[in-house]
Amino acid sequence: MLQRYLLRETLSLYLLGVLLFVGLITFDLLSSLSGAFLRAKTPVAEIAQMVAYRVPYTLGIALPLGLVFALLVALARWIRQSELKAAFAAGVPPRSFIAPVVGLSLLVGAVVLYNEGWLKPIAQERFEALQYKIYYGSEPSGVLTERTYTPQGLGVYYAQRIYPPPEGGVGSRLEGVRVVEPGGSIWSAERGVWVSGAWRLQNAYRVDPNGKIFQEAEHPLPFPVGVQPKALSYEAMPMPDLHAAAQADPSAQFPLARRYANAAGTVVLAWLAVVIGLSLREAAWAFIAVVGLIFGYWTLFTLSAQFARFDLLGAYGAWLPNLVYGGLALLGTWRLAR
Repeated sequence: MLQRYLLRETLSLYLLGVLLFVGLITFDLLSSLSGAFLRAKTPVAEIAQMVAYRVPYTLGIALPLGLVFALLVALARWIRQSELKAAFAAGVPPRSFIAPVVGLSLLVGAVVLYNEGWLKPIAQERFEALQYKIYYGSEPSGVLTERTYTPQGLGVYYAQRIYPPPEGGVGSRLEGVRVVEPGGSIWSAERGVWVSGAWRLQNAYRVDPNGKIFQEAEHPLPFPVGVQPKALSYEAMPMPDLHAAAQADPSAQFPLARRYANAAGTVVLAWLAVVIGLSLREAAWAFIAVVGLIFGYWTLFTLSAQFARFDLLGAYGAWLPNLVYGGLALLGTWRLAR
């Protein structure tokens, strides 16, 4: 009964928490881009579009943090009105409140994962296209680096560098090429040429799914004639495409792991929040706990990205915030069970 009461009170505050964080993140976005908007004299309609395209990204942050906010505010009211003390005095063990909260966070985490894998990439692609238009008028030309393409039905094409055609020449030069075919075979080559309708790999190796390796002096891989594919960032790739890109491009493994880690972080944050809330004796500490939890998680989140940038922990670094907070939640649960 008390467990359902806690969930009802948490859910009644959850929408407020989500809206609070959506407003804060949107304000931060507008303030960070205000200079570009003023320079480009961006119409209000395009600014509104950018905000709308950013909503899935914003929700990816607001959904977990809103749950932390709702839990700690609800438990703060219980502490202030001595309801939590009365429950403990009646023999209700503190740990009995943890399982329902973890169950609720699993549902929110599933929504976060769906948003991360499918909704956010669609909106992010449109956001980036509009951002390029505002900043540059179009995407900057010249040497392209770390490019991944997913032409329909042809697999995943990745190149570390793509050089523009030489003056009077034909075809762009490719370096560090990897291609994953729909059947699972992986082509790799140090060099190649991008000509109309094909990527021609030089001294190419093919590794089949059964492990067999083949080598060819030159091998053409089809690319749609007359189609100028868009180079997507990892954030703008749907989950299936990002999984395929991670096979061709090692640098895509961290963004892929981070999507799963973000969803799991919803559960870990809620778990630690309810453990801390049940351990508080003064309601005033709940606000400090909200700020401390969010600041600490964001610090570890940023630190893990820096580790990935310098290839210190690889894709495993995406799980650093969850490992630290999960350990703290386990320790807090053990202390409550004593």
